[in-house]
Amino acid sequence: MQISFIKGSPALMIKKGRILVASDLHIGNEFKLARSGIHFTNATNRMAQDLLETYKKNRARKLVLLGDIKESIGYPPREEFEAIASFFNDFRNIDISIVRGNHDAHLSEILRRIGISLFPVNELIIDGIALLHGNAMPSETAMKKEYIIAGHSHIAVNAEGRASKGWLVAGVGNGAPKEYARFNKKIRLIVMPAYNGLITGVSVNERDGWAMPLFRRNVFNASTAKAYDLSGKLRWRGVQAAR
Repeated sequence: MQISFIKGSPALMIKKGRILVASDLHIGNEFKLARSGIHFTNATNRMAQDLLETYKKNRARKLVLLGDIKESIGYPPREEFEAIASFFNDFRNIDISIVRGNHDAHLSEILRRIGISLFPVNELIIDGIALLHGNAMPSETAMKKEYIIAGHSHIAVNAEGRASKGWLVAGVGNGAPKEYARFNKKIRLIVMPAYNGLITGVSVNERDGWAMPLFRRNVFNASTAKAYDLSGKLRWRGVQAAR
């Protein structure tokens, strides 16, 4: 297998090229929580250091961020802008690619203002793997690959009586031929958990599907999907697709 989940971490490794993949950083989420009276000190700095440690520990050579880098959907307020700048300053010497998420409007402009030349893309193809955020349909090129890796849905599973971050793996559904003239019938979709430690997500055991067109249109089959916790233990087999 070209892909390995990193045990205990909401990140995965593409073995060829030693590429670390993380999704849904939602930098600035702590400020949104603070406005509701819930305070977390230095949350972005702690996330940056955790991701940097994971990168180094696994001897990665490149980092791919799968969208929703920032929390605000529009241009960020000052405190969030400064948190984004602080985060990316910690990664200046690392080769990074960014896939654009639905929260990432103005991200190129923000990065340019802090002196970082990174240009988010809608989809990234690496050999037999397509990487995208998951809020939009993949291209036909992506559907011809061995794997699609996506984020967006903040996958969680019910483990030991509580929701915790998890992974979802699904095969092709009956809706794929309606959407694509050609596709790999053996392609697998991997949906990642959010890397942000303040976001768990809603357990797939407890809700009707996810906010992804891939499941709403049955391009991938939620009824035969498998969900795993971060230890790699299978926690759920077969879920209901979103309406």
